[in-house]
Amino acid sequence: MNKDSKLIELSCKEVLMGIVKESKSLDKKLSFFQKTLLFDKIKEMKYEKVIGLLFNKDGKEVTTEQKNEFESKTKKLAKYGTAAYVGAKLGHVATGSKTKLIGGYKTGKLAKGGIKGAAAAIAGLFLYRKLSDPCVRKNLGNKQAQMACKMEAIKKVVSQIKSDMGKCSGAADPIKCKKKLSSELIKWQTKYQQYLVQLTQMKKKK
Repeated sequence: MNKDSKLIELSCKEVLMGIVKESKSLDKKLSFFQKTLLFDKIKEMKYEKVIGLLFNKDGKEVTTEQKNEFESKTKKLAKYGTAAYVGAKLGHVATGSKTKLIGGYKTGKLAKGGIKGAAAAIAGLFLYRKLSDPCVRKNLGNKQAQMACKMEAIKKVVSQIKSDMGKCSGAADPIKCKKKLSSELIKWQTKYQQYLVQLTQMKKKK
C-alpha cells in the first residue's frame, strides 16, 4: 500500500469513528467501554469494508477496482476542491435507510446525514495528513514545532474549504453544498483553536 492509500485509509476510519462518536442514538445504547471496543473494531476493519460502510447503501465491501476509483476521486477532491462533488453521489452514497452493522451494532440511523458528508470530510483529512505528517516527522522530539506543523496544515485546509464555498453556485444543490462545507469549516476552525491553546500553554511552561 502506497503512502497516499494509507493516508486515505486512516482518514476513512477516523471519519467513521467520528460518526459513531457523534451519534446520539449510540450514546443511549452503548456504554463508554462498548464504544471503545467499537472504535477498536473499526481500527482493525478491512479498508474495503470501511469504504463500503461509508458509501454503499447495503454496506457491502467494495472491490479492489472500486477502492482504487475511490482513492483517485478522494485525491482529486483534496487537490481541486469538493464543491463540485458535495451533495452529489460518490459511488452509492448511504442514505441511512438500510441497516448496517459494525461489530454487531446497528448504524442505520447514524448514517443518515453523517455519511452523506463523508466525501468532504475524508478529502479534508487526507489533505491535512498529507501536509502535516512529513513536517511532524521532521520535528520528532519537538512538540511545539509539531503543533505548528499541524496548525499550518489546518490553515491550508481551511483556505481550501473557503475557496470551495465560493464555488457552490455551480454545484447541483448550492444550499446543501454550502451547508456541508460550512460544517467542515467549523470543525477545522475549532481544531485550530484547540491547537492554538495547547501551543500557548506549551510556550508558558518554558
